[in-house]
Amino acid sequence: MTKGSDALSWKKTGSFLLALITALASIAAIYDVFFKDDTRLEAELTYSHMDFPSQYLERLNKGSEKLKYDYLYDHVKGISNESLNHEQINKLVDLSRAPFREIYDKPFESGLAQYQSELVIYMRNSGDKVVKDVHITLPAKGLVQIRDEAKNNTILDAPVSTVKIPAIVQNGTSTVWVFFEDELKEIKQGQVNIGFADGVAKVEVNEQFSGFDATVAKYSEELMVLVAALVFLVLFALYLLCLPNETTETNA
Repeated sequence: MTKGSDALSWKKTGSFLLALITALASIAAIYDVFFKDDTRLEAELTYSHMDFPSQYLERLNKGSEKLKYDYLYDHVKGISNESLNHEQINKLVDLSRAPFREIYDKPFESGLAQYQSELVIYMRNSGDKVVKDVHITLPAKGLVQIRDEAKNNTILDAPVSTVKIPAIVQNGTSTVWVFFEDELKEIKQGQVNIGFADGVAKVEVNEQFSGFDATVAKYSEELMVLVAALVFLVLFALYLLCLPNETTETNA
């Protein structure tokens, strides 16, 4: 092997290293553009199925039966031993039913079991300004509870399909709970749109993972960069293995 061939080999190696560094810098730039989180409003969606103990639901059903007008009327009439007239009994029945009537009034005619799906929307303002006019479009009408940064709760009485939040302060958070009558599968198939005065939120769906899958899900972006770097290193190693063959052919 001559000095000229050695110089040529090192020149090729230097050129390849320069190209490798340039490629890695390009990967870093692409990562910064496509994966770095510059969105001011971030939102995380968590879906879950609502379950209640059967014993509790059975008690609600029994209680509902005992609150019926005919049931109470007959019992009050029997207790009064005919000492009360119809109008008096009717007033007592209405007074007895009043505190419980709201429990089974709209939108809870069928009890708690009718709301079988839950969606939790956790939002964070990661920008340097206040995010204003946040609006959320839900896949269906649902009962909504909103909690702001100061832990103040806003509870909407009737089911809605649109949620509006006036503002989320810098580095502030807001959590929205939505309870649906529809099945969880149908809610997941629907679309949740979250926007604000200056744009749209970056939305991620929180999936449940465990073990190795959880680690991969948590560090997926970093793993992509690592895999890309390893690919270039393997190509560099293969290139170095080919250098002796090129040198031998030059000497020959």
